[in-house]
Amino acid sequence: MDLWYPPNDQPHLLEWWRPLLLASRAARVERFPWPLHIDEVQLVGRVDRGSRGAIWVYRHSESRGEIYIDATGQTYKYTRTPNAKSHGRFNACPVRDALWRAALPTVVEPIWYDDPSPALANRGWADEAYDAHDEADGDGAAPGTEPRRTSAPRRRGHLTVLDGGRSLAG
Repeated sequence: MDLWYPPNDQPHLLEWWRPLLLASRAARVERFPWPLHIDEVQLVGRVDRGSRGAIWVYRHSESRGEIYIDATGQTYKYTRTPNAKSHGRFNACPVRDALWRAALPTVVEPIWYDDPSPALANRGWADEAYDAHDEADGDGAAPGTEPRRTSAPRRRGHLTVLDGGRSLAG
C-alpha cells in the first residue's frame, strides 16, 4: 500500500472529491438522517492498493472521524492488523455504517425525510386543525359552537405543551 497526500501548493481537483460526493448522494438515497456536508470534511489523502483500487481518506472537521471511500462511492471500514504483514485492511461496508464510524451523529444536526406520523395529525398538528382554528371568531370557537375551555399552554424550551391532549380543532 502506498500513501498519497494532496500537495499544499496546489488547489484541490474535483476528481479528488468525487468519491465523497458519491457517498453523500448514497447517504441521501438511503435517507440517512445525518447529512454528509462536503464543506465540513477535509481530504486527508489516498491509499493506493495496486490492482484493488485506491481508497480515499476524508476526515470530518468536527468529529475528527475518518471516512474511507473508493472511486465508485463504496465506503469501507479500516481494521488494524498489528501482527500481520500490512498495517491494516479495508473491508467494504454500507455508507450508513461508515458515517456512524466517523461519528457524524454526534456533531451533525439530523434531517427527517418523512412527514409527521399520523399520531401527530390526530393530535391537532394537521393542516385542517389550523384551518379550523383560523376560521374561529374572536372567542376561540368555530362559528356556531360554544367556546372551548382550555388552560393556557405551558412553554418548555422550543415546545408548547397543551394540557388535555385535545386537538386544536376542538
